[in-house]
Amino acid sequence: MEKFIVSARKYRPALFETVVGQEHVTGTLKNAIRNNHLASAFLFTGPRGVGKTTCARILARTINCESLGTDLVPCGKCAPCVTFDEGHSLNIFELDAASNNSVDDIRNLIQQVQIAPQVGSKKVYIIDEVHMLSPAAFNAFLKTLEEPPSYAIFILATTEKHKILPTILSRCQVFDFRRITVADIAKQLGTIAEKEGIQVEEQALHTIAQKADGGMRDALSIFDQLVSFAGERLTYQDVVKNLNVLDHEHYFAITDHLLRNDTAAALVAYNEVLFQGFDGHLFVAGLARHFRDLLVSQDARTIPLLEVSSDVAGRYATQAQAVSRDLLVRGLERLGQIDTLYKNSKEPRLLVELVLIQLSAPAAQGAQDRPGASLEKKKPDVSTAAPSIRPPGTNPTIPTSSEGSPAGSVPVGPAAVVGPDPVAPARASGPAPVRRLAGTISIKQELGRTAAPEAAPADTPGIEPAADPSIQPKAVNASLLTRVWNDYALARKREGKNSLHATLTAREPVITGLSALSFAIVNEVQERYMREEKPTLLGHLRRELADPILDLQVTKEVITNLRPRYTVKDRFDLLAEKNPTLLKLREALDLDLG
Repeated sequence: MEKFIVSARKYRPALFETVVGQEHVTGTLKNAIRNNHLASAFLFTGPRGVGKTTCARILARTINCESLGTDLVPCGKCAPCVTFDEGHSLNIFELDAASNNSVDDIRNLIQQVQIAPQVGSKKVYIIDEVHMLSPAAFNAFLKTLEEPPSYAIFILATTEKHKILPTILSRCQVFDFRRITVADIAKQLGTIAEKEGIQVEEQALHTIAQKADGGMRDALSIFDQLVSFAGERLTYQDVVKNLNVLDHEHYFAITDHLLRNDTAAALVAYNEVLFQGFDGHLFVAGLARHFRDLLVSQDARTIPLLEVSSDVAGRYATQAQAVSRDLLVRGLERLGQIDTLYKNSKEPRLLVELVLIQLSAPAAQGAQDRPGASLEKKKPDVSTAAPSIRPPGTNPTIPTSSEGSPAGSVPVGPAAVVGPDPVAPARASGPAPVRRLAGTISIKQELGRTAAPEAAPADTPGIEPAADPSIQPKAVNASLLTRVWNDYALARKREGKNSLHATLTAREPVITGLSALSFAIVNEVQERYMREEKPTLLGHLRRELADPILDLQVTKEVITNLRPRYTVKDRFDLLAEKNPTLLKLREALDLDLG
């Protein structure tokens, strides 16, 4: 039986022109050879299987050919070319640094460098996986790498450039190899299949290329495996079956269910995916990729970003016209969140099903148009959710100065309204209650203020005019507001913003009307924090409270100088009541209480 040779070796490029997807590297090397500007040390870095060692061998063979033409194609007949083809070249040495990484191995290499080439003009040393060398080996290699003999050229190859010492990098010309595109891999696989007499469907080649993740060697290994299974005809179904890849049909069908708002059908389709043995995390990644492809199919300028076969591209174009951009963006956002939470969740299946339920809900149902809001409970009525909310037409008058106020009063910022207030209906038409410090409240002043309420303006404070006439101001759920506010403050604390957390928790937000809130601060530091954080905070509150016109006013409390509760005379009189002899002592010594 004829000895089988894997495609990765059988079809390994032997010329610069046959290297796939690395034109920026091969073009530079060819110009350097043509102009005789070859460096003494090269570093080839990039992902696995993209052609680093292959380009090193082609470069070594090309510069050693004795009959090299203007097209830079080795003749294949001279002694260096023949010995290279037979696998025992005297001018090209390959060293695997993964298994020869000690300082002694490098010293042996340095000794070999001192011997001039017997055949050809250059001695080329290819060191693969050079990042595996020990620090001592790197240091022993530095001097030779910087000043090698005129006939010596070093080509270092690695997949982990960050592990190379900076002193090594500074002595090399660095060439970054990139991942090979899906189109280039599929084209190369098609050429090889034609040479081998194998019939392959176009979509099967694209699926293999996507699975290879930019590596030609991986793609050829997968191709050999599938050909061993399918024989001389390789179909898309054979590839899907053997590579544990979810078929495009699943994602197209589930997207159709979401467009029809058919939640039950979407859940059943997901259950079939799990029943076939596929991992739910794989499904999440695949559905996100499907949404991404639909998104780029909606604009002619982004269609080249679609890496699928021509027939599947037509199906993407058709479905992309039926699905809304909002659904795709919401889906990508939610699937991205699930991708992060999936591994740490105790109920990962429930997470995926929740996303399908949210995406299949009608987008026109108000709050359900936002991610995560489709399962929220319907907001309760104003009379039951927040009895303390003032009806439209009230004007919470907040004095900020003691001018014109009776002596002894202390005006402060807006009062915090949290939870039900049993007296709210009785004062609905009057001014907002004012919080005072203990010991400074006068009953007469309060009665006078209650007897002469100020007129209320026509507009409710804190509400911006809605751009959409269909969006009307709504009551704010006090309990939900408190929970959302505290969760936001706790999230800032986890980010290390302790001062901002202290500012947000120092007081509670006050509901001042329909779709209107206020928050009080007391100093310049809190004012700066709230000024920087208000846009983000307000956007978060609008999303979580399902109120797109919610407004937040930040007010600063002004507290005037307070008279101490007990003066010196007050304390003396209090002590004199308990000990009358203090009065006699004061008269005898003629004391002044100041």
